[in-house]
Amino acid sequence: MLRLTILLFAFFIFLQPSISFGQDIFSQEDILMLQEKELTKEEINSYLPLVLELFNESSYEKIIETVPYLIKNAQRLEENALAARLRSALGNAFIQVDNTHGAEELFTKSLEESKRTNDTYGIVTAYLNLGNTFFDQDPKKAIGYFEKSLEPSNDIKDKTMVHFIANNNLAELYVTMDDPENAQVYLDKAKALIELHNFNGRRQNFESTIYYVQGGIYLLKDKPLEAVKSITKSIEIGGDKQDDNYKIDNYKNLMQAYESLGRYKEINEVRKVYDALVEKRYEANKIKQEKNATSRFNLNKYKQELRASELENDLATQMAQKNNLLLNTALAIGVILLILIGSLLYGRTKRNKLLRNLRAKNRQYLKAKKKSQKLASSNTKFLSTISHELRTPLYGIIGLSSVFLEDPALKSHKDDLKSLKFSADYLLALVNDILSLNKYDSKEGERIQMSNFSLDRLIHHIGQNLEFINKKNNNSFHSIIAPEIPNTLYGDKTKISQVLMNLMSNASKFTEDGNITIKATLIKQVGKVHSILFEVKDTGQGIPEEEQANIFNEFAQVENLPTQEGTGLGLPIVNKILKILGSKLSLESSPNKGSNFYFEIDLETGSEEHVEAPFEISGYDKLKGKKILIVDDNKINQVVTKKVLEQYSIENNTASNGLEAVSMVQENTYDFILMDINMPVMNGIDASVAIREFNTTTPIIALTATNYNNGCNELGKHGINDSILKPYKTEKLLALLLHHLS
Repeated sequence: MLRLTILLFAFFIFLQPSISFGQDIFSQEDILMLQEKELTKEEINSYLPLVLELFNESSYEKIIETVPYLIKNAQRLEENALAARLRSALGNAFIQVDNTHGAEELFTKSLEESKRTNDTYGIVTAYLNLGNTFFDQDPKKAIGYFEKSLEPSNDIKDKTMVHFIANNNLAELYVTMDDPENAQVYLDKAKALIELHNFNGRRQNFESTIYYVQGGIYLLKDKPLEAVKSITKSIEIGGDKQDDNYKIDNYKNLMQAYESLGRYKEINEVRKVYDALVEKRYEANKIKQEKNATSRFNLNKYKQELRASELENDLATQMAQKNNLLLNTALAIGVILLILIGSLLYGRTKRNKLLRNLRAKNRQYLKAKKKSQKLASSNTKFLSTISHELRTPLYGIIGLSSVFLEDPALKSHKDDLKSLKFSADYLLALVNDILSLNKYDSKEGERIQMSNFSLDRLIHHIGQNLEFINKKNNNSFHSIIAPEIPNTLYGDKTKISQVLMNLMSNASKFTEDGNITIKATLIKQVGKVHSILFEVKDTGQGIPEEEQANIFNEFAQVENLPTQEGTGLGLPIVNKILKILGSKLSLESSPNKGSNFYFEIDLETGSEEHVEAPFEISGYDKLKGKKILIVDDNKINQVVTKKVLEQYSIENNTASNGLEAVSMVQENTYDFILMDINMPVMNGIDASVAIREFNTTTPIIALTATNYNNGCNELGKHGINDSILKPYKTEKLLALLLHHLS
């Protein structure tokens, strides 16, 4: 980051008049002259543009080698403001060679000196430079310094530039901290300042920066269309003069916005430019690393010279007191200098070796990175494909078995059909477990989704889902919820439900002729926050102590048990989820005595008014005679959906692709449209967009086997009212239809 650092440095340089001596760059003769000559204020000022030129050329080693002598002359003349600006240049060079500690020391010293002499320019410069020093490493600390720079800058005659830089950098910092509201506040202040100053000919670059930050804010606010406009404006205004870091981030943000809009063709075009810029930056970074190595060499030399200078000052004081110690001291200094020279030669040899190793490591890293990105992309695509391919036939099996269970003619096969449905449900759970492992390693899976929920209702629902396996294993299910726990809680219901479901499912599978108990106990309460201990106990086979650590590994199972059920994925998923929720799973178990899995989690008191109502099918008679269009390319899926609807006297037609559906909606009137997403000829999203051009009222419900991360928002942009994931429960589909009917 630190993209406005050089501009800030340039601003304070050009506040001073300059006298040109005709130097193109500092030569070795110039450096030797600086070491010996006492400069005037005008001569020091004349070097400032050359220092800026060195900075722009990334020649930080020469800045570190020459600027200390300019600072020394400014201090001799008691030109404290000039010395502070030179420290700014030197400190920013330290930042570029990754010496944050050295930069902080310099800027802190400048701040103290400027406060002592009431130099407002120096105070503002020091705060801004300290903010830039911690821009990447400690954003909160950087924010504090930038905010402090705004207070004294009001006393500056022309405060537009410093106000703009501080507000712009604050806005960019809040974007990196995922805080769009504060980012927008500071960016609006920067926008108001852009019209008041020409910024030494850099106004075009500053305008480009504003649009870049605005694009980032729009992405955080999930406004991809507005983000595209701002990012495009930033690229157009910045042109070839725009900093490569801004260009790369602009194109990266543009790809993210296009992905949110589903504009995949544009992503491919942008990616070509993005990859070229990344490659260019990679090559530039290699050159910069080589220069930085030289700069660090000169930085060590600068520190050594400072130490030598301090030694000389001490010697001068001692010489006045005891002249007879001069010879011994001089000999000691000579020995020290010889050691330092030897150390420098050794360091240079070591540095060259380090550079060679660094180049080799960079090549290996780039190769490994490309391979990793390719594998990650293939893994995501594979999981998405296998999820859809498995869910589709499972939808047919689970749906038909559910229909047959309600058919009186098949009453004699009820137990067989229950076993068939249980097997299909088990396979679906396996698919969901595999997807969950991938999901909770992603940024999207780590997002907390808060809602109000009834703990009693949640546990009761899980118990119902496990009723078949508990009956099969002759287990009794019990739930104990402490009366002190509120009826309604506020937290991530989905993640908590998945944790309890996995733990109770394991207990049911590995227990026969026993008891399964879930217990919730209030540990403590602070205000609205309740620390609740959840325990899932069973009287099953138990786990030997030597196996207890291993069962938390993926695909691990306890050896030598009478039954080996499950995939070994449940407990790793539970631990991933609990880590996201700030908790950890613990275990107490003994062979043949049972197990107790427990964890503690903080939940707030919820609002009963905002609890999502349970799916009820009372009143389904309101759906009788309604007409629904089923759009699905899979004939089995069509049959399943038709049979489910016909059980409740709902009329229906079928279409095998999106194009056929558009035509049927134009010719007929439907109360609902159940739309599959992945279909040949025309997919469900394109079909929904086409239907909305002439029909904006008929509810479209996506009936899909694809699990979207943010289904409502992602599908809603295309005119789809709601979605339900296949396989689904009949009650949930009917409740969804009743909801949209009202």
